[in-house]
Amino acid sequence: MKANPKTVVLYLGMVGFIVLSFSLITSYGARTLRAPDAVGGQYVIESALVAGCFAQPPLLVVGQSGSYLNADIVASDAKKNVLTRALKGNGALNGQVISGKLAVAGSAKLGTCPDKKTVTVDAVINPEGLRGQLKVGSEVSPLTGKLKAEKS
Repeated sequence: MKANPKTVVLYLGMVGFIVLSFSLITSYGARTLRAPDAVGGQYVIESALVAGCFAQPPLLVVGQSGSYLNADIVASDAKKNVLTRALKGNGALNGQVISGKLAVAGSAKLGTCPDKKTVTVDAVINPEGLRGQLKVGSEVSPLTGKLKAEKS
């Protein structure tokens, strides 16, 4: 049985189109798509606004899924389930990381302070930790934090 030349040309054209399309999409993705910076973890933070609510410097616990963040500010001796809650996405603060800049906001109860307040954290992440500002209610304070070392 002989193949019809028009059918062969059509078949080769369709396969060529698919290969060319895949090549273009792959090269575009390799050039322009990048994974967001990894910022998840526990940061020991210092700020004048939270010093009165915690006996020791608290932890900013950040859970990350792509560029989306869930975070919570908890006591440094918090039980594991509280830390796990923030890391799994049930934290009180939500936001995003874009180009190494962390921005989370929400309503949270801070340590021994009596009321839930609106909390906003805007910080730049670098290998040493984070530096930025913490806003609790209408008050703003500088914020610094160091990545908590993992216990082996």
